[in-house]
Amino acid sequence: MEIRFFGRLGERIGREIEIEPPPPGCTVGELRVLLAALYPDAAEELASMSTRACIDDTIVGEEAAVDPARAVEFFPPVSGG
Repeated sequence: MEIRFFGRLGERIGREIEIEPPPPGCTVGELRVLLAALYPDAAEELASMSTRACIDDTIVGEEAAVDPARAVEFFPPVSGG
């Protein structure tokens, strides 16, 4: 499964990683926990609810199901005007 990271997460983990697909029914929240175990240096950013998750270019909540065939990305908080 391919996962992309932006901002600090991209610096700590890498811009793009490949992991074994999580079990069926895995949620974004569960994926965060899995990634934090794999990358403990990034656990704080991964756990932060200000770090948003996107699936196929749509911001999703923690209960969204993760599908290994769909793009998953994590973005840091952003500001704008």
